[in-house]
Amino acid sequence: MNQDLPDIPLVHARGLARVAEWLLDAVCVAALALLSGITSVDVVGRYVFNAPLQGAYESSELLLAVLVFAALPRVTWHRQHLAVGMIDGLLGHAGRRIQRVAVALVSALVLGALAYYLWLHAAQLASYGDMSNALQLPIAPFAYAAACLSALAALAALLGLFVHAPGAPVQQQAAAPAGQKG
Repeated sequence: MNQDLPDIPLVHARGLARVAEWLLDAVCVAALALLSGITSVDVVGRYVFNAPLQGAYESSELLLAVLVFAALPRVTWHRQHLAVGMIDGLLGHAGRRIQRVAVALVSALVLGALAYYLWLHAAQLASYGDMSNALQLPIAPFAYAAACLSALAALAALLGLFVHAPGAPVQQQAAAPAGQKG
């Protein structure tokens, strides 16, 4: 087993959440596959044939946005965001519970605000008819998708207060540093 990565089990939700995860996973896989293919074709074309793929940079930007925002609800639901626990060891059981509620509420609030402002920005892009430079793709649908996926992540953060997501880390007492008895 690879010791470089922590043991993170592959978990799936149940019911409607599982369907949403499957759809979001499919979007992420498609975005990654397209991103890999476009980058490979662009690099080979650029350095072997001196003919870069037209619009590769722009499509990579858009696909990366799709990838990040499609992964956001699932990562939020399973509480797998990158976190630094600076005070976890100092908190008791009640303190960790309060911390979990506070983090979920702040996360939901920030993600909700992000969704709201992305939606406003998408509406502005749509009203201008803003298009990408090289590929002439409308940008508003990407911004609307980012807003909807951010709203879904905000909902996942809120629901996480009431429903323990499968695979979400259960907070335990901090382990004693190496060489010390706990």
